[in-house]
Amino acid sequence: MTSQTNHLRTITPSGRSQESVKNSIWHLFEEIWKSRKHIRIVFKENFRASSAGTGFGALWNYILPLVPLTIYWFLARFRVFPSFEGVDGAVFITYGVTLWFVFAGCIQIPIQVVQSRQKDSMKTAFPLIAAIMAGFANLVFETSVRLGLVSVIVLATQSWPHWGVLFLPLAMLPAIFFFGGLGLLLSLMNVIYKDVSRVTTIVLQYGIFISGVLFPLAQGGLLSFLNQFNPFYVFIEASRYLAFQGELMFTPSYIIMSILSVVIFVKALRMFYVMEYRIRGLV
Repeated sequence: MTSQTNHLRTITPSGRSQESVKNSIWHLFEEIWKSRKHIRIVFKENFRASSAGTGFGALWNYILPLVPLTIYWFLARFRVFPSFEGVDGAVFITYGVTLWFVFAGCIQIPIQVVQSRQKDSMKTAFPLIAAIMAGFANLVFETSVRLGLVSVIVLATQSWPHWGVLFLPLAMLPAIFFFGGLGLLLSLMNVIYKDVSRVTTIVLQYGIFISGVLFPLAQGGLLSFLNQFNPFYVFIEASRYLAFQGELMFTPSYIIMSILSVVIFVKALRMFYVMEYRIRGLV
């Protein structure tokens, strides 16, 4: 006769704080993997709900992400923005703004999801981290739409990217870690201080105009110096040079930001895992 032992893992709010960093991160990814089908369902539902009852229907999901880019495109065509080192201004601007929306979305989505899910957290067992991933899925969709427009502008202006653009996902991975981790940390802070989400929104709205995304910065100026500590500027500038000049701008600022991104991302995942039950009001 054989005996079988079932191993059950019981997780309590206080017990989570006793788990190692490695196990905490592993369990978060387990939650995402187990909820992958539900994440797809939530993404599809949000996709349909965002345009429900409108005349254009799902077409709005493709139009709205393009509106900001078309504004900057027209401004570039009217020479409001200069060309950047041989690259047409329309390409350089729309490409940079697309990255800005990606990084800003990595910050805003965790804040928005946690804030909205607090209201119905007692009604569903859907993990918060999985709900955030559904929000990121929408960000990926909108980014794909925007990159489609950028590709059209590249063809129209013949501002061909360098073959180094193939390494862009790897070079931008630290940026995703940095801003995604920052978004998770701010989402936790916003649970306690509701002003965090409002301050973040204001900073992002004004930040795009002083980060070098739209206008070139004078070399040696105070703003140029300060932007060496601005992660938006550092990562977007590195991406632009890699995509269109084929240069790996692994400046000291980029290296420091990349190292810091891993620290922030790991710390954020750990804190989010420990605090998730408390956020959901299960304590």
